[in-house]
Order: sequence, then C-alpha cells, then structure tokens
Amino acid sequence: MKLLVTGASGFLGKNLLLALPRETGITAVYRSPDFPSFLRAAGLGHVRAACADLARADDLEPVVAAGPFDACVFLAANGDPALSVARPAFDLASNCAGLVNLLERCSFGTFVFFSSGAVYDGLEGPVSPRSCARPHLPYAISKLAAEGYLEHFRRQGTVDRGVTVRFFGAYGPHEPARKVYTKLVRRFGIEGQRRFTIRGDGRNLIDAMYVSDAMRAVRLLLEAPPGGGAVFDLYSGRPLTLTELAQRAARTFGVTPEIEYEGEVPERIEFRSTDRAMAERFGFVPAVELETGLRLLHDHLRAAS
Repeated sequence: MKLLVTGASGFLGKNLLLALPRETGITAVYRSPDFPSFLRAAGLGHVRAACADLARADDLEPVVAAGPFDACVFLAANGDPALSVARPAFDLASNCAGLVNLLERCSFGTFVFFSSGAVYDGLEGPVSPRSCARPHLPYAISKLAAEGYLEHFRRQGTVDRGVTVRFFGAYGPHEPARKVYTKLVRRFGIEGQRRFTIRGDGRNLIDAMYVSDAMRAVRLLLEAPPGGGAVFDLYSGRPLTLTELAQRAARTFGVTPEIEYEGEVPERIEFRSTDRAMAERFGFVPAVELETGLRLLHDHLRAAS
C-alpha cells in the first residue's frame, strides 16, 4: 500500500507512523520543524517526509509529486477546539480548506478522514451518525463541513471509499502538554500533588481511549475499508465527567485529590455515542483500561524527562 498521512507531526500522526507495518510505503505531511528528527530517533527511515501547509494551495507540490497514493489518513487539523472561537478563519483553513485543496489535486482509493465527536455539539444524551448534527462551535462546524466535502469528492469519483471517523479523542505518548490526561499524570503521578484545577464546572463528558486502541482502529479501516461513504463514531464507550476523570486519575496514583474549578469552556459536552458500527463491522472494542493507560502514559513521560 502507498499511503499518505497528513498531520503526521501531531500526536495521532506520530503514533500512527509507529503503529503501521514497516513495509507500508508512507509519505508523511508535516509542518513541525522537529519532525525529521523524530523520524530518525524512532527508526522510521522508510517514511518519506513532505513539509507542506495544506491550507495553502500552492504549497502542495511536494505532496502531489510523491503520489499517486492508494490511501490517505487525513489527520491535519486545528488541534485546539477552544482556539476556534478566537480564530475561526484559522480553524476553517486548518480543518476544511486543507482537505479540499488536497482532494482537488490527488485521488485515492481509500480516504480515512478524522472528524470529531464535537460535531454533536449542542445535543444531549445518546448520539450516533444518524443524529441531526447542528453544531455551534466553530471547530465543530468546520469538521462537519469537511465531512460534506469528502462526500462531494467521493461522488465526483476523486475518492472510491470515503471513511469519516467521528473521533471522541485519545491520550498517550506524544500528546501535547496542554492535554488533560498529561496534566493529570504529571500532577498526580509524577509531582505527587493533590490540587488540580479544571476549566469550567467539571461536568463535560470525555470518552477518550488509549492511543494504541485508536491506531488499531485505523489499521482495521485501512485493511478492510467499507465501500462507498461511511461514517463511524470512534469512542471508548466509558464516558466520564472531567471531575470523575480527575478523581480516577488521582486514585490510580494513590493521591486524594483537591479539585478546583475556574473559568468557562466554549462547549458543553452532554452527549454520548451509541454507535455500534465499529464493533459490529470490525469487531473493534477498546482494550486498554483507563488505569492501565494512565500508567503507560506515566512511564512514557518519566522516560522522556
């Protein structure tokens, strides 16, 4: 397989490159200047790196030149939903324009697009791809628009099999330091501190999985892609409020937490997916329990420090 991975220098991108078989022919699109050194340190000499900003149409020449491709895993995105409120134009360019620019210039047999569970913004209770999504958060709006553009290009024949993954999140090695799981592990597991501050009231739901489970799901989608256009929710199935997450993280490392709350968050997450498609079509069920994943992340952070 000749595979294109966009957003390869991000959290999910790095973990995907590490998880894919070494015989896969991979072109990795990146923007972070330290990405080539990551490839060398990880022994990923078989990965071809292409530096490009997909939001700039005239920046795609090295990507097009590396083709044609059998498949693409599209991970390039604005990774900070809260930033979309202050910078909606940047968010739109990052989450949507880059996908359109790429599909105007390249065709693919299989195209796996990482959307977000945030498209259900504003809904409450059980949700699935059959739910009517009408988000208000700019990040969610741009993700939903990108889903529509992928379906457009599939109908035009640019993509044979378009797979949209409404991803509810992951945690693990290489995630940004600002992410809540890394903050919790550092605070309770490494620093041994009791006090932890949550932005907002702590009632937002989070349903993330350990990153190795997420990468296993990607490999299943690449190895046996569904025909036509398909939309799947990808989630752990064990949603917690942020307060509950902090309490369980503290217990994992033997700490009695003192949780404080400050400020507000731009989105209210009161929905949980009931989509069973990944389990029914691929037999996929996340295997790593929360406490195990937190300890694995702890070990990684210790080793990297």
